[in-house]
Amino acid sequence: DEVEFRYEAAVCGGIPIIRSLQSDFVGDEITMMSGIINGCTNFMLTAMDRDGKSYEEALAEASELGYAEADPTLDVGGFDARSKLRILMRLAFGVEVDEDVISCRGITELTKVDFEYAKMLGGTIKLLGVTKRVSEGKVTAFVSPCYVTADDSLSSVNDATNAVEVISNNLISSTYIGQGAGRYPTANSCINDVIALAKNDQTPLPFNPGSDDEMVGNFESVFYLRLKYKDMLGITRQCGEVCEKHGVSIHSILQNPVTKRDDAAFAIITEKVELNAIKAVCEDIQGLEWCAEDVFYMPVLREDWVSGLTN
Repeated sequence: DEVEFRYEAAVCGGIPIIRSLQSDFVGDEITMMSGIINGCTNFMLTAMDRDGKSYEEALAEASELGYAEADPTLDVGGFDARSKLRILMRLAFGVEVDEDVISCRGITELTKVDFEYAKMLGGTIKLLGVTKRVSEGKVTAFVSPCYVTADDSLSSVNDATNAVEVISNNLISSTYIGQGAGRYPTANSCINDVIALAKNDQTPLPFNPGSDDEMVGNFESVFYLRLKYKDMLGITRQCGEVCEKHGVSIHSILQNPVTKRDDAAFAIITEKVELNAIKAVCEDIQGLEWCAEDVFYMPVLREDWVSGLTN
């Protein structure tokens, strides 16, 4: 027997993003989706940005208020967001992949200095699930902290609130914002599904038709790199040489005044480049004598991010 399957509360709690993707883009073509789809991590990043708290302090507050589980790994590691992104990717592009194929980097490596440099650039940092068409027949997806400019629609989404932006050919940009967790928002979506079933409300298939699009892990973006270093001569020169070796062009270098020589870090903003090139740059730099720890990197969400500095 045929049965209807509804699962609105599975992604973003009370936000009707699944119903919208099933029904509202039938005559449109989605090219990109980016979303804040985990309330715990967004609460923590808001505390780190707005209140200047450390990662540990933000996690303690999230746990105290019930946003974080006793074991917060699924949230802070980005795995909860990855599970939700897989569903959104299937709805948007018809691509079915195993979760492990989707690149997943959580917020555990973020530090106060990253938010200081983000503010210097005029923006902030959000943990985002992103999926987009990179070329004809190829789609990518990843979960990662991302730099977003202050004028971006996702920049002002704070605390435990969720948001998903859908970019498409006809509607251009549609943003869904609301409560992504909690008893009442989640129950609201569940009850709506039950009532719709009771009314025999016919909807499209649970998942949009599949496609032959290929999932690829490599994509192009502007990137932010944070490098912790031991004070030595020639650091900037060596960074330039490594970047040149891998075809990475540097847009700018940021460095706050050094107050603790054993905890000094500077940041590099690249031009648009492939992720694989960034990984190669990080690997080479980590082998240099002055590099004090693994290089942290994250994508810049928009290609036109520089315009956000002057808006």
